[in-house]
Amino acid sequence: MSIQDFGNELLIHRPQNLTSEEPLFARDAPSQSKSHSLKPAVPDDSLGFPNIAILKDLNLADREIQIQALELLRTRRMPTHSTIYAAPKQFVIVILVSSHGPRLNEHLNDHLFISHYHDSEDGFSNLEEDSEWIEDDRASLNSVVRPFANRSKHWATLFTQMDVQLLAELSKKVTVTAEIKAYLQNIVTFLRLHRAVGGGISPRATQHFDILVRSLAPLHGLDFVTPSLVSLAARKIYGHRISICAPENERSMQYGSDLTAISVLLEDMTAADVVEEVLAAVEEPL
Repeated sequence: MSIQDFGNELLIHRPQNLTSEEPLFARDAPSQSKSHSLKPAVPDDSLGFPNIAILKDLNLADREIQIQALELLRTRRMPTHSTIYAAPKQFVIVILVSSHGPRLNEHLNDHLFISHYHDSEDGFSNLEEDSEWIEDDRASLNSVVRPFANRSKHWATLFTQMDVQLLAELSKKVTVTAEIKAYLQNIVTFLRLHRAVGGGISPRATQHFDILVRSLAPLHGLDFVTPSLVSLAARKIYGHRISICAPENERSMQYGSDLTAISVLLEDMTAADVVEEVLAAVEEPL
């Protein structure tokens, strides 16, 4: 799939009677396979982006396509050979990747706001067993960006535009005490100093951490931040950003540590383990 194909497949024909509270969805992600149902890239007032795009196996796509997705996140614009399409104000990209596959482009990964890990052993309670969403990992290379078959179906709005605007306004009024701010900074500091973390913690991650903490409060009916909300935010913000360093790069190796012992220590270490260790080590404010 080329960059042009990727852009064309994300575009949808928006019905004239579509309101801002009725989101459309695009499902699955680009891969290295070629799509056989590409839409022509022609300037058309009826073409536009969905409010939500779900990209499956984007980590398997070419680097150029991942960079194009990054530019879409940064600029909210997608150029085609004939025009430039702008994403709607409320635009969300959800990326589905396997935990055993290659990592996303580093910069794209850092721009993703939050992450959630779902273990297959927990089941898929909201999906039918024969759903096309439940596929063998070996078939994932055949996935492409493709829309729902029935565009005209009316989808009930679970979260309206007014809800989003209200939560955005409430998050600006959330109270964050000095003790909570110190707790936030201590978590970031401990993460940066953790022996298993390779590559550090980016400033963007810290910014997202603060934003999510403030956004979770009104979602839980609060106008102030609690330590439990901070812990929840830390798990969602840093789970996909932390990379475990190679044993030979672990900092204690500079002072004569045994490589075999360090290898055993880091063998089964995951990003989630790092976050949990830090949350256990940092003292919560009373």
